[in-house]
Amino acid sequence: MIFLRVMEFSKVMLACAILFFSALTSNVLAGENTEIPVPKSMIYAGKPITASQLRGRIVPNKYLNSVSVFVSSKDIIGKVARFNLVPARPIRTNQLEEPDVISVNRPVIMKYTTGSLVITAEVIPLNSAKTGESVRVRNMQNNSIIYGVAMNDGTIAARLTR
Repeated sequence: MIFLRVMEFSKVMLACAILFFSALTSNVLAGENTEIPVPKSMIYAGKPITASQLRGRIVPNKYLNSVSVFVSSKDIIGKVARFNLVPARPIRTNQLEEPDVISVNRPVIMKYTTGSLVITAEVIPLNSAKTGESVRVRNMQNNSIIYGVAMNDGTIAARLTR
């Protein structure tokens, strides 16, 4: 009789221990891990990143505190890889850059605006540039070199130098 009571008690204790440890491990898994975007396959340098090239990977929060990696795919999509990105490896923040809005040797429109006066000209960029960067361009009519600033819409704002 006593043996049966001890067996029942040990079964209850075992069930309680299993419930306790399963609750503990589920909290650890849910609370201390984060899903981050990683490449599905090799992404080569200079190529823009799309959503179909990414998948999720679970990493511990402790890892995220020690390195600077992207934790959201919305921060990655549309950017350009500076280096080759290896599959399943976290993407560090210094491995991506904004895409160029001005490409070298591709004709673009340069605008000079002052008040209500707007002057436009087709020019050839001599260097690639991101939004806000300085661009050297060649005027197609007289081959003179002009400086400007790359705009978000793919045009160049002319700069006057004094």
